[in-house]
Amino acid sequence: MAKSKTEKKDKGNFWGGEPVATLPKATKTKREPRKLEWGWLILGVVLIAVIVLAVVFNAKVEDKSAEKIMKTVAVDNSDLKVNWERYKTVEVELTESLTISESGTYRLTGNLRDGNIVVDAGVGEVRLILDNVSIANSAGPAIVCYNAENLVIELVGESNLTDGATYASDYDEDVDGVIYSKADLAFTGEGSLNVTANHADAIVGKDDVVIRDGIYSIAAVDDGIRGKDSVYVTDGDFTIAVKGDAIKSTNDTDYGKGFVMLEDGGFIVTTEAGKGLSAAKTILVYGGELELNTYDDAIHSNNYVGIVDGDVVINAGDDGVHADNELIVDGGDVDVVKAYEGMEAQVVTINGGKISIFSTDDGINAGGGADNSNSQSAQGRKDIFKTDENCVLSVNGGDLYINAAGDGVDSNGYIYFNGGSTVVDGPTNNGNGALDSGLGISIQGGTVIAVGSSGMAETLGTNSGICNISVFFSTTQEAGTLVEVRSSNGEVTLSHMAAKKFSHLAAGSEALLPGETYTIYLNNVEYESFTISEVTTVIGNSSVNQFNMPGQSGQK
Repeated sequence: MAKSKTEKKDKGNFWGGEPVATLPKATKTKREPRKLEWGWLILGVVLIAVIVLAVVFNAKVEDKSAEKIMKTVAVDNSDLKVNWERYKTVEVELTESLTISESGTYRLTGNLRDGNIVVDAGVGEVRLILDNVSIANSAGPAIVCYNAENLVIELVGESNLTDGATYASDYDEDVDGVIYSKADLAFTGEGSLNVTANHADAIVGKDDVVIRDGIYSIAAVDDGIRGKDSVYVTDGDFTIAVKGDAIKSTNDTDYGKGFVMLEDGGFIVTTEAGKGLSAAKTILVYGGELELNTYDDAIHSNNYVGIVDGDVVINAGDDGVHADNELIVDGGDVDVVKAYEGMEAQVVTINGGKISIFSTDDGINAGGGADNSNSQSAQGRKDIFKTDENCVLSVNGGDLYINAAGDGVDSNGYIYFNGGSTVVDGPTNNGNGALDSGLGISIQGGTVIAVGSSGMAETLGTNSGICNISVFFSTTQEAGTLVEVRSSNGEVTLSHMAAKKFSHLAAGSEALLPGETYTIYLNNVEYESFTISEVTTVIGNSSVNQFNMPGQSGQK
């Protein structure tokens, strides 16, 4: 609260002393207002402290949810703003190629062989209602839009579109889809659409592609759905089998573009040589059911990936989820059945959700820069082991299970466990660890249980906020071993049945209390008792490296 003018003058009372009297100049032989000067000094120190605390607090409360990623995309809903009632509906039964040059709604029926629909309407608005249409063009696309403000395709019944393996020479070189549009392209309606691409891609939009409903069966010798500026799906059912990427956006220059966003829908995706979801800038999964079976990464962005909700099942030849910059998981159910690396980004933040990962290399990896995939040469991956303080992996909530042949939870920089439950069945070889950090690990909350080999084993950090243990077993324990930590009254504090052989256990929980005595049991047989005497209690013969972790406010 602001002080009155009277209060501001009464500096002596403010600092706990008597008011300072004003002396005549002739008798002022020494500096009396010492209390006033000390008061201002203290006030300055307090203000500096407040500013520093504000900066630290702002660093702590920096938005680490997927909502911050949402702010990087510019969704185009212009198709919803068109008043189609002002246009008449033209009924057309297809017998030959059709060119549309005026705005309006065109209801198409019938079968068309060796022909197509051409939209060249300037800045007009065109809606095509495909009512049980069949178009097969052996020399080009089935539908091509050269000019329009918006092209909307509404699905009624079941329609089939096919192109030829070779396009005629009068088509521009960039015309490479069964449905090809240089205008904003939107799909609506509850009908179904079967698209077979023999030349290249199935659906291509050079601007934004929006799909609001419908049932789609897509086969292509290259990409399935490609929107240069964006692909935005609000609903629909998709079966996509392609040789290239299934759903893709490529604009890497324009602000707010180059994204793929899924709000709902069902997706069954198979790629022979490409990725599942691919974007130049951003991928956002807000919901839906996704089954991604991919040769390359299942979900890949050159910048951001955000998963808010949905059921995602991944079987990937390379990474399950990869972002060059930042990956944030707020919720949903993500099941990585198979991948080289389960999740990878420079900054990985897990705020919630249920995540299960089986990987042939690292489970979750906070590494720097572009994809360090198994497809790269050893020379191309030579720098991935360098420490980098910009690489941060934070688990703030959720339920995580990781089964990794490489490092379970890995960061070239820092690892923070702030909440949730993390369980790791780590590597059996001594060249990797269940937990592996370049600059250190800190557990401030939640529960962590990590078993694996002991050669590269790390603790959960001596500067952590809660107690943790590092157990080096005298002999290697077999797969299927039930390891438990019980309190002095026999209550089970921590428990895990190992999926693989292990010789080390790193575990931390708020249930581990200083000064208390606990006992480790292996398959219900007492192994060893210990007392928590410090933040990290080491049991067994250890050569573990210790790291000096910064405080929580030191997160990048």
